[in-house]
Amino acid sequence: MARVTWVAWAVLVLIVTVIVEAMPHTRGIGFVPQLRLVWVVPASAIVAIGATCAAWRFVPRVVDRPRGRLGLALIAILGLIEVAGFAAAVASERVGPPGPDGLAFEIPRALFDADHRFLDLPSGARIHYVDVGTGPTLLFLHGNPAWSFQWRDLIAGLHGSFRCVALDYPGFGLSTAAPGYGFTPREQSRVVEEFVDRLGLRDITLVMQDWGGPIGLGFAGRRPELVRQLVLGNTWAWPTATSEVRGKFSVIAGGPIGEFAQINFNGFALFGVRNGVVRTLPPEVLALYVRPFRPIATRGIAAFYPGQITAATDYFTEVEAGLGRLRDRPALIFWGLRDIGFPRVDLERFERAFPRHTTIELLDADHFFFEDAAPRIIQEIARTARPPAPDGR
Repeated sequence: MARVTWVAWAVLVLIVTVIVEAMPHTRGIGFVPQLRLVWVVPASAIVAIGATCAAWRFVPRVVDRPRGRLGLALIAILGLIEVAGFAAAVASERVGPPGPDGLAFEIPRALFDADHRFLDLPSGARIHYVDVGTGPTLLFLHGNPAWSFQWRDLIAGLHGSFRCVALDYPGFGLSTAAPGYGFTPREQSRVVEEFVDRLGLRDITLVMQDWGGPIGLGFAGRRPELVRQLVLGNTWAWPTATSEVRGKFSVIAGGPIGEFAQINFNGFALFGVRNGVVRTLPPEVLALYVRPFRPIATRGIAAFYPGQITAATDYFTEVEAGLGRLRDRPALIFWGLRDIGFPRVDLERFERAFPRHTTIELLDADHFFFEDAAPRIIQEIARTARPPAPDGR
């Protein structure tokens, strides 16, 4: 009887796991083929436990002991996690009606005061972007989990003196990719380059954070003639070892655990934004930050990118090699000192790479430093990003 009970539990939970994770919601990660099916971890664990116990004829002897009960509890917990994940995934699909003017969702002007545009690139990507103001061009490149919305406050404060352009990479925000697109940082950087050429942007000041750094600096290293100045913060441009804090994060958040949490619970997107800002974001701001990641079909990208920190080593090697072509460019560096993922050693490497730098250390700012220190950042960009007048003033 003990053997039958134990095996019945295992078989039941395994069946539930496979059925739940084979439901249509799991097909949402299919656009990133590198992601594993999220049922692999719990299903494999259940099979391994059952097979081991059966092989050792272990079940009959321990099922009435504490360890036996612990095994049953473990299987039950795995099953409950699967059911909870499925319920959370289905609930998150209730995302409301589409927004006006063909937008996938509504973007209130009170939160992001800009007209939303789309550009179809020859490569097949459909890029969502905003283009506000006149003057010297600022090109804003976002990180993960984020989209062009992250730059709303800086755009609002700078568009009176600058042309502010901010795009979403394919798979992020409201942008979509062509069939066969791999969503790697190298491909995203090429899309940025294609986008710049299609809009005819020149004499650009790149404003970059997080993944915006390697994506933007890759483009800038290939096309330095288009870039006048760099503004960057809490980012990097070189390979990361798995022994580093950022590398350990890559292994965990980009592995099965991170994928499971993100696909089923949108966990990485919510956690990343909430814990990357010192101040408490208003609920409506947080909701719009993660809004593009709520549908199952789009949230896989947020789980894919942490793994790329250590997986895209060849691309990061190219980006680092290209920094020498930008060595003479002025650089304005903001650094949120509460961001443990980007320690001072990264800041110092950028300072060595760009001798003409001005560094602003932000004591009370985290990963999304512009959320914590927008007025200061607007002031510094406005002061330094405008080309000198012909008379030198």
